[in-house]
Amino acid sequence: MSNQDNNGGGFLVGLLVGGAIGAVIALLYAPQPGDETRGLIKQKSDEYSDLAKTKASEMTAKASDLTEAAKSKASELSDKVTPMAESVKARSAELADTVASKAAQVSDTVKTTASDFTSKASSSISSIKDTVQSKIDDGKSAASDQKQELTSEAPNLASDAGAHEPAPQF
Repeated sequence: MSNQDNNGGGFLVGLLVGGAIGAVIALLYAPQPGDETRGLIKQKSDEYSDLAKTKASEMTAKASDLTEAAKSKASELSDKVTPMAESVKARSAELADTVASKAAQVSDTVKTTASDFTSKASSSISSIKDTVQSKIDDGKSAASDQKQELTSEAPNLASDAGAHEPAPQF
């Protein structure tokens, strides 16, 4: 219950107790014989006891009604919130699956691209190596051919020049 309901209940109890005390004091000072006063006190005591029981019963019923209303509202809220929570949970799972799938796709793409790049780079390097080796071999062959040509022409050149110097050796 709220503070307002608690204050109202305290006021009611104070009113009842104050009324009972006031009635007892009034009866004690009233000019009546003792038997009549005691009977009147008993009668008023019974009346106030019945009133207190009635008010307590009413307050219990009101508290019970408020409790049931609170339970009903809690149940309604639970019925509304539970599907929302399930929906959020399902959507979160879907998003997690989507993110995981996209991450796997990106990873596969990166691996494939890296593999293709490595393969192409290896192929290019191998092709360049083969070309360089071919050019080296061509150069060696040309140098060897040139050497043989010079070696074979050297005696002829020496005799044409009239010199008796030996042919250069390469």
